[in-house]
Order: sequence, then structure tokens, then C-alpha cells
Amino acid sequence: MKNDLKRPSPLPRTEEIRRYLKGFDFFERHVQGQWEGDLYVETHAQRFYETLRFLPDLAPGARVLELGALPYYFTILLTRFRGIVPDTLSFFEFEKSDSATHTVENAECGERYEFAYRPLNIETDVFPFSDNTYDLVLCCEVLEHLLINPSHMLYEAHRVLKPGGHVLITTPNALRWDNLFAMIRGSNIYDRYHGNGIYGRHNREYSASEVADLLKANGYEAERVETRSVYRPFLDTFAGRRDNIFALGRAVGEARAGFPDNLYVLMDEYRNVARAALTMGVDDIGQIGRGWYDVERAEVSYRWSNQAAQFYLRNNGHTKIVLRARSAHPRIDSEPVNVALTVNGSSVGVATLSDHSWQDLTFVIGTETRILNCQIEISNVWIPSRETSSADSRQLGIAVHRIGLE
Repeated sequence: MKNDLKRPSPLPRTEEIRRYLKGFDFFERHVQGQWEGDLYVETHAQRFYETLRFLPDLAPGARVLELGALPYYFTILLTRFRGIVPDTLSFFEFEKSDSATHTVENAECGERYEFAYRPLNIETDVFPFSDNTYDLVLCCEVLEHLLINPSHMLYEAHRVLKPGGHVLITTPNALRWDNLFAMIRGSNIYDRYHGNGIYGRHNREYSASEVADLLKANGYEAERVETRSVYRPFLDTFAGRRDNIFALGRAVGEARAGFPDNLYVLMDEYRNVARAALTMGVDDIGQIGRGWYDVERAEVSYRWSNQAAQFYLRNNGHTKIVLRARSAHPRIDSEPVNVALTVNGSSVGVATLSDHSWQDLTFVIGTETRILNCQIEISNVWIPSRETSSADSRQLGIAVHRIGLE
């Protein structure tokens, strides 16, 4: 991003934000006209102000990633008033451009910005940034537009955050006064269908406790979760009924994709083959199919397979599939456990486990197909309740920790 600013300015009040942002021409250049930009600024100026106040402490030179950055108005505020130049991602399906950059200019104050245009779907695609890159990921007014899987976005945000880095979420409060009054009047609270496509509308709004659950499930400590009235300031009584949720989560431990039961169901049917590797209980949802039991954790996280189990990988020119696995079959010394792999319906090979240790099972593949539909079949399965005093009646094949392409 290019601009002529030398140092940050003092934090502005809401009216100053309105005057300043109305001078920028993104909507005139790229959307329907300046009238839409003026309406956007009038609607969101107070939210911008509260978001600036909610930012965590950031050291000079902090790296920030802003998700759903268009029309770049908060990006500009962050640069002007906090001295931070974020990297930006845009994700709506209607946000298309022939240019690699977007130019936004304010002729009145002589400011001109050029933003790198990076469109991708943040709930299905892998972010184009390395691990441990950012101090803060901004997710402002994005969560409510997601349709499929917000945990993928939070996993990717955690992955690109430095240890202890923060994600800041703002999103409408599903329990706000406007919704309550609408129901009392007998009106529907759900958003209208939108001409800009499936991501143009609010597909799912959240309560503050649900946002906190999402953060916790996906490897964050929820440091602050508050509600603030940013559209109807006169309706500021009762915190649970305010307009918007503001949440600050700190990344702890390793990145993981978690799926709270109160927000997800039937995720074994969900498919999003985005990676060339998966770790059970970390980033496996969307890339495993039928035949797996719930995640368990000991020295590592793992899933037991049944006699047959499915998984999917995205191939980028690799030639081997490696499974980190073990067997607990009680008679493995005399009855080695064979693991047969098929890929896209064709047999690839068989690997053998002859003791109870974790081992890498390697299979050479000969396919150039981008999406690999894989299935393992286990020769010897066992049921713990028939072999020991355990009440475990599952039919167990092998325990798998990680599967990846090499």
C-alpha cells in the first residue's frame, strides 16, 4: 500500500471519522457511486471508532492482516491514526477486479492509497501467508457473512499469527434490541436475499457466548468479549442487547480447527480438500470421510479407524502418501496388521504393522489427479470389550495421527 503519511495522528472522534472518510472515492471508482460511500460511512463511523478503541496494544512495526478489507476504509483509519499498514484480503464472490491493486484517493486532504488486491474465499482457501507472520488478524464484520465453516478461517488466522498474537472480531449481536423488537412486532429477523450473491447477506449471526465458544474451540484465549451499541447509541442499556459484539482472542498453543456442538452438526459429511496433509484433531475436518472414530489425545492426537476409513488430500505434484499410525491389536506378534490403500479407486499398495509402536507407513502413488480420494482397509480388527475388561465395544483398526503427501 502506498501513502504519503509520516506519522500517526491522534485517535479521532466519530464525527471526524465521518468527515474524513467521506472524502475517499472507493465507491465512486469501484461500486455504484459516491452516494453509496456516504451512506456506508454514516452507517459505520461509530463502529470504526469503537474498533479503533478496542485494538490491542501493538508495538511499532507490528504486522497486521485485515480480512474482508474492502472498501479499505478501516485500513486507512488504521494507517492514519495508528501508524500501521495492514496486509489485506478480500473474499466476497462479487469482489472481482481486473487489476492487481485498488486505488483509493481523498482529494481534499491529498491522500492516495494503493492496496494489493488479494481475493480468496477465507472459509475454504488456505491463506497465502507463512506461519507465525502477524501480530494481529482483523476480522471486522466478516463472521456474519460466512456460509459454511468459520472455524477454517479461525484456524488459518491462528496459523499465520505469531505465538500470543491476537484476532479481533466484530460482528452483529444476534440478540440485539432491533431483533427483539422485530420479533415482538411479528417481523422476521433474518437478512434478505442479496443481489451481490451468497456472501452479500448475513448468513448467520451470533451471540456473544457463541463467539467466545468459537474462539476457545479454535485455540484462542478470549481476553475480551463485549457488546457495544454502534448503530443505535440510545439503546445502550442491557449489555446483552447492544448492537455489536467485539471480541479479542489471543492465540495459544498450536493452531487447530474446532467445531463446537452448539454450532456444528454432521461435519463428517463436510468436504473441503484444501491441504496436502492433515493431522487428526487439528485440521482433519473436511478432509476425512466415513470410518473414523472421535479424536483421542495421549502423547499425540489421533483417531481410530474402523476396518475401512476414507480421507482426502490435495496433490500438488507429490509422489508418496505417508500415514503416521500404530496398531493396538492384542495378537499383533502372531497376526501382523496389514494396511491396504486405494487412491481414486485404484490399489496403491499394502504396508504392515508388526508391533504396537508409532510408525510411518509409506505408499508410492502414480496419479497426477489433483484431489485424491483415499481409503484404507485393515486386515485385522479387534473389539476391546471382547479382549479385556473394557466396556469399549468399538471395532478398531489402526490409530492414525497424521496423513500427508511427500
